[in-house]
Amino acid sequence: MISSRDQAAALFNGVLMIQHGPRAWLPIGLMLSIALLVNASFLSGAQAGALSISPVRITLAPGTTSGLMTVRNESPDPVRLQLSLHTWLESPDGAMQLAPTEDLVVFPGLLQLKPNESRKVRIGLPAQQDITVEKTYRVFLEELPGSSKPDQNQVRVLARIGVPIFLQPREPKPGWTAAVSHPDDKGFRLQLKNTGNVHLILQEVTLRGIGLKDQAIFDQTLRGGYLLADSIRTHTINVPLADRAKLTACRIHLVTPDGPRDETVACPPGLQKQ
Repeated sequence: MISSRDQAAALFNGVLMIQHGPRAWLPIGLMLSIALLVNASFLSGAQAGALSISPVRITLAPGTTSGLMTVRNESPDPVRLQLSLHTWLESPDGAMQLAPTEDLVVFPGLLQLKPNESRKVRIGLPAQQDITVEKTYRVFLEELPGSSKPDQNQVRVLARIGVPIFLQPREPKPGWTAAVSHPDDKGFRLQLKNTGNVHLILQEVTLRGIGLKDQAIFDQTLRGGYLLADSIRTHTINVPLADRAKLTACRIHLVTPDGPRDETVACPPGLQKQ
C-alpha cells in the first residue's frame, strides 16, 4: 500500500501514477492536500510504495558534469525500472511541460533491483556548459510490470517518479515580483513571476486582501511548488462582491527554503466597480 506521505514525496518531485491492468494510467495525486505536497520538500528521499530514491533533487553546479542518486528496492519482490530524461518547463497554471532530451545522459537506462538492493544512477553532461539562466530537467523512473500476473481482483500499482535536475548558472540571482490584473465579475488574476535566473521553491503561498487601516478583508492559501526561472504562475482569485469595494491592496506572502518573502501590490483598477 502507498501511504499519503509516500505519494506526497513522489508528487513533489514528479508524477506518481497508478496502473489498472496493462496500460490504463490514472493519476492519484489529486486527493492529496497542499500541506502534504509542500511537506514533501523536506524529505531526504522520495518513496513510492517500497521504492526509495535519494536525493530528491539533483543540482549540477558550474564546473560539475555529473551527479548521483541512489535507488533502493525495499520490497520483497524484484523491481525493474526504465529511466528517461526530459526537459522540464511549466505553464502558467503550473502544469509540467516535458519533452525528451539528449542534453544529458543517464546510466544505467534500465535497472533490475533484487529485494533490498540499492544501485547508483549517474546523470551526466556530455560537456561543461556556461549558462546565464538555469536549465531544468527531470529524470523519470518508470516501474515496469513484473513477470508474474496479479490475480483478477488485484490492482497492479506501478510508480512513475520524476526527479528534478537543475543545471545552475555561474551567477545565481533569485528574484520575484507579483502583479494583479484582469478584474471581472468574479475577482481578478494574481501573477507571480520569477524574475531571477534560478528556480524558487514555494513552500507556502498566501494572499491577503487589505482594506483601510490595514484591515484584513480575506485570506487565501494558494498552490506552492516550483516556480522555474523566468516563468509565471497565474492564480484566479475569486472575491465576494461585498468585499470588493473595501479592497485597497493585496499582500502576497511566500515561504521559501531561504525564508519568508512579502510584497504588497495595489488592487486592480476597476475591481470595485465590477
